[in-house]
Amino acid sequence: MTKTRHAYLVVLSAIGAFGVIAWLGTAWAVKEGNRWARPAATLMFVLGTSVGQTGLLTKDTSGETGLPPALGWAAIAPCLAGLLAVASLWRRPRPA
Repeated sequence: MTKTRHAYLVVLSAIGAFGVIAWLGTAWAVKEGNRWARPAATLMFVLGTSVGQTGLLTKDTSGETGLPPALGWAAIAPCLAGLLAVASLWRRPRPA
């Protein structure tokens, strides 16, 4: 494994761990009925999708993508779950 790919994996693992913590915090906020939960979930979805697309599309110094295509697409897959979660969150009536 090249140093660049190893660096990608370390950075993306750290971002993934922070993402899990952030989504759990948002799930707690939604359960508690906090007003900022919907915008926070939407922002995290946009940030997560941006990170996934960056991993998928970033070119290495060789001109090829830095990550293997299968790994890049694997980074996009959780975005579909995030899209469903955010969409259902906005369709739900706001708690009083």
